[in-house]
This record gives sequence, structure tokens and C-alpha cells, in this order.
Amino acid sequence: MYDKPRKGRPRKTTKSVSNFLEKTLSQNPTSYGINCTIWTVALLQTYLHQKEFVHLFRNTLRETLHSFGFRWRRPRWAAVRQDPHKAQMMKKIASVVLKKRAATRVWLQDETRFRTLPPLRQMWMQKGQQIRIPIPKANEKFYSYGVLNLEDGDWFDAFFERANSESTIAFLKAFLNTYPNERHIFIWDQARYHLSKKVEEWLFLESRLSVLLLPKYAAELNPVESIWRIVKQRIAANLTRTLDALKVAYRTFFSENSTSDLLRFAGLAL
Repeated sequence: MYDKPRKGRPRKTTKSVSNFLEKTLSQNPTSYGINCTIWTVALLQTYLHQKEFVHLFRNTLRETLHSFGFRWRRPRWAAVRQDPHKAQMMKKIASVVLKKRAATRVWLQDETRFRTLPPLRQMWMQKGQQIRIPIPKANEKFYSYGVLNLEDGDWFDAFFERANSESTIAFLKAFLNTYPNERHIFIWDQARYHLSKKVEEWLFLESRLSVLLLPKYAAELNPVESIWRIVKQRIAANLTRTLDALKVAYRTFFSENSTSDLLRFAGLAL
């Protein structure tokens, strides 16, 4: 004797329940008077039962969320503040670059910090065996100042213990000594040491170098940021190294990648 085919128990995730879940997830829990900032499966399960009198097991609720296209992921920071002069400043940069003389070279400048405490990035590991990265006894650091030529991908950099006015001026001097026969335009951000009185006075006396400022709160407008991200991913992520080892790996990275590679990393070439 066999049972006849049956439809089974009616699904609890009806269209009205689905609509309720999607609407609920579109708002922060605090919007509903709940003292919590993140919707967890357990919290959503409780809220659904309170408001719709529907009880879903957590695995069922999780599968339902996945079917809606929801994923449990880490959010990203977004700058709330914007420079009110952003459009005007970018228009000025574009105008100067387009009208520059042929003998003048345009450079994108930025600096970043490397530490012996490695940045943690996603990696392959055995299921159930989370890899542990040793924390160094001392979190030592150094700064790299770098410039990328906008047209040909030429790269120049230097290491410093700190990012400040003195390091900035020392970098500019080293740069001009390396490129002594041309005029240059630097495009850089509004870091406090870029705008300091010391740097401003030094630039006033140096006729071969002028600067253009990027808008505030707009790091994404500087392509050198993308190069730093790739460098750190390649040479620093998930591996505790000494400062000397980091510097050697850094130099190796730039010796192994061509100017066209750097332009591609920066998003300025295909």
C-alpha cells in the first residue's frame, strides 16, 4: 500500500510573508523601535512571529532570504560629507592638464602606510580550520610617498618614517633632483601636511613644480589609491613580515611591473 501523491504542508513563506520580510529588511531595526542596529536571522524570526504570527525555522528563514538575493556580507564605508567645490576643482584640473605645455609632465601623488601588522584579506583555507595570522610584538611602520605620471606610467617613490611637512618637502626635493630638466604638475589630496605653511612656502620658491588639489573626502578620485591597494594585497596581506622584508617585497613589486601595468592598476589604461 502506497500513499497517493500529496501537495504536502502549505508553505509558510507566502507572498504576504515575503513582502513583509523585504519591507522589513529595507529599514534599520531602530526604525521599528528595536534597540539593535543589524537584522540577524534570530531577530528577524522573532519580529516576524510578533507582527505576522508566523513562525519560520531559522534555516528556512535563511534560505528564504537567500532566495530573495540577500547575502550576509560586510558593508563598506561611504563618505557622507562631500566637498561643495568638487565639480569646480575637477573641472580646473581637467582644464590645466589639457592646456599644459608639451614639456610639462603631470603626476598623481599619494602616500600610504605599511605596517608589520598585516592587513587581513580573504584567502583559501580548509573548511573548519580558520588560519591564524601571528600578531607582531611591535607594530612598526613606514610611509611610502609615490607619484605616477599620468601619461606614460613613470613611477617615483621614497620611504619615510612619518608623513608630515618635513617628509613631504624631502620627497619633493628628491623628485626634482631625479627629474631636473622639466616642469611638473602634481595632483594631490588635501592632507594637512600638503597644505602646511612649510610646504606652501617651499613650493612658492620652486618654479619648476606646481600643484593642483583634489576635492576633500574623495580619495577614490586619486588613481594611486588603487595601486596601493594592489601592492598591499600582493606583498603584505596575511603575512607578518619585518619592515626590511616589506621594503624588499615593495621594491620587487615595482621592478616586476611595467609602466603599462601601473597605468592598468590605476585604471588609466586597459
